[in-house]
Amino acid sequence: MKAIIRHEGDRTWQQDVKNVIRSVMIEYYHAAPSLRSPFYMLKLMETYRQLLHPHLFESPIHYYTVLAKITDHLLQFFTSSEEVQRSPFLLFEQAVYRHWKRYQKTHVDIDFAYKDAGTYTVRKLLLEDNQRLVQHYTQMAPVACRQTFGFFPKRIEFWSVLTGKRTVEMIDIQPPYIGYKK
Repeated sequence: MKAIIRHEGDRTWQQDVKNVIRSVMIEYYHAAPSLRSPFYMLKLMETYRQLLHPHLFESPIHYYTVLAKITDHLLQFFTSSEEVQRSPFLLFEQAVYRHWKRYQKTHVDIDFAYKDAGTYTVRKLLLEDNQRLVQHYTQMAPVACRQTFGFFPKRIEFWSVLTGKRTVEMIDIQPPYIGYKK
């Protein structure tokens, strides 16, 4: 599944999957916690799977396998009684990381941000486990959150929707340059 197949307009199946997940999760979290359930998640997946274009996948089997995996893992990740009650205060927002030495900007996607007991957690959904991406994101996301939204996460969770793997990175210290002004 590592092959990236491109067709019309250079879209990939990975981009389509991310768009479906984003659409499902936005609608899911806009519903009241009392409405969030496995049935509601399945209903949303059925509605938004139309955004997945089967011709972008390697084969019909690949298409249905990916659809089954993302559905299964979203159900596992977000429909437990504890998760149903949580609501992120940021949902698919973009933070800007301003490099303090080079005066460049990098955009950092923040999928979910939660505040629990005075600490902040950022959750990033991944398609596949990518340790390099995890390391890079762990370095940039806290500073980008501080610079853009004014909070510094103490914890970053990485959840893979294709493998079901969950990884947690704890952020111990704030870099000395987080106070860099825009």
